[in-house]
Amino acid sequence: MRFPQLYQLTHFLVLFFPLLLSQMAQIATSVFSSMFSGQYSTADLAGVAVAVNLWIPLFSGICGLFFGVSPIISQLRGAGKSSRIPMYIMQSLYIAVFFTVFIVAAGFLVVPPLLDIMDLEPAVHYVAQEYLIALALGVLPIFLQSTMRYIVDAHGMTHISMAIMGTNMVLTIVLFRLLIFGGFGIPPMGGVGTGYAITISYWITCLLFAAVLQWKKPFHSYHLWTKLRPLNWTHCYHQLQLGVPIFIAVFCEMSLFSIVVLLMAEFGTVYLAANQAAISYVALTYTVPWSISLAATIVIGYEVGAKNFVAARQYAVLCQLTAIVSAVFIILITFFFIDPISALFTNEEETFRTIRLFLVYAMIFSLFDSLGTPVQGVLRGYKDIKIITYVAFVMYWLISIPLGYALSHMTSYGPYGYWISIVICLALNALALNWRLWHYTAYVGDRKKMSTE
Repeated sequence: MRFPQLYQLTHFLVLFFPLLLSQMAQIATSVFSSMFSGQYSTADLAGVAVAVNLWIPLFSGICGLFFGVSPIISQLRGAGKSSRIPMYIMQSLYIAVFFTVFIVAAGFLVVPPLLDIMDLEPAVHYVAQEYLIALALGVLPIFLQSTMRYIVDAHGMTHISMAIMGTNMVLTIVLFRLLIFGGFGIPPMGGVGTGYAITISYWITCLLFAAVLQWKKPFHSYHLWTKLRPLNWTHCYHQLQLGVPIFIAVFCEMSLFSIVVLLMAEFGTVYLAANQAAISYVALTYTVPWSISLAATIVIGYEVGAKNFVAARQYAVLCQLTAIVSAVFIILITFFFIDPISALFTNEEETFRTIRLFLVYAMIFSLFDSLGTPVQGVLRGYKDIKIITYVAFVMYWLISIPLGYALSHMTSYGPYGYWISIVICLALNALALNWRLWHYTAYVGDRKKMSTE
C-alpha cells in the first residue's frame, strides 16, 4: 500500500472542502424544509416527507447520470485533450433537457394515482401533491444547474460551485420562512411553500452557473452559448455509458429510503414524520462521504488520464482515511447532541421521542456509509462503474427491502426493522466495493493500458 504525499493531501483538501460545503448547501434545503414544515405541523412534515421521498431518488439518480461527464472531463484534462471538452459539455446539457421533459411528463401521469394508492390522511395527501406540482416548475433549472456544477467541478473549480450553492441555500431558507409561515402580504402556505421556494432559488442558481460558463476562464474560450454544437449521438452514448450505471446505483440506494417512507406510512403519521426527520439528518451527514467520493473521481480520473497509476492509488488511500476520520467525528457529534438535533424537527413530544430512536440507527448508518461511498468515487475515477451498479441493486433491492419488511412485521422491532436492514446492507455494500477496489481496480494500471476517453 502506497501512502499519499503531503502535496496530494493539500490538493485533495482544496477540492474536497468546497465540494463538501456545496453538497451541504444543497442538502440543507431538504433538511430545512423538514425542520420548517415540522414546526408548522406534523401533517405538513409528513406530506413533505412523502413528496421529497418520491422526488429525491429520481433527482439523485438523474444527477448521477449527469455526473458521467465528470470522469470524462477529468481524464481528458489529464491526457491534455481539452479541445474535446466543449462537445461533451453541450451533449450533457442536451441530455439534461431531454430528461427534464421525460421526468415532468412521467410525473404528471404516475404521481396522482401513486398518492391515491398510499391512502394518506387528507391533509398529508394535499401537501404532498401540491409540493410536487410546485417542484415541477423547477425541474429544468435543477437538472441544468446540476450538470453545469459537475462541469465546473471537473475543472477543479469547486470553490465556484461552493459560492453559488451557498447562495442558493441562503436564498432557499429565506424563502422557506417567508412562504411556509407567510409575511409581507404573502399568506402562509405550510409545507407546500417549500416546493415553490426550491423552484425559485434554483432558477436563480441555474442562471449563475450559466454566467460562469460564459465569462470564466477556461469556459469562455469554449464559446458554449455563442457556438452551439449539434447533438452528437456518439458523445451522448459515451456519457450515458458512464452515467446510466451511476444513475442505477444512486437510484437503488436513494429509492430504498423512499420505499421505506412509503412502507412506514402504515405505522401512522408520527412514525412517517419522525422517519423523514432522521432521513433528513442522514442526508446532511451523507454529504461528507459523498463529497469525498466526488473529489476522488476528479483527482483519480485526472491521474488515470495521465497514466499515473501510482498517484491514483495514493489518492484512493487518502480518500478512505479521510472518510474514516469524518465518520468518527459525525458519530460523536450525533451521540452528544442527539436531543437538540431531534428537537430541531418537531415541537411535539411523541414525535421527538421517535426521532431520537431513529437517530441511534442513523449513527451506525453513517459509519458504514463512510466506508463504502468514497470507494464508489474512486472506482468512477477509473471508469470502473458496472460493479457499483450490480452491488447496489443486489444489496438495496434484493436484500434490504425484503429483509426490512420481515424484521418490521415478524419481529418486535416494528418500523425500526427497516433501518436495521439498511445498516446491514450498507455494511455488505462497503465490504463488496472495497474488495473490488483493492483486489482489482487499484492494480489495473499495472496490467493494461487505460482508455482516456
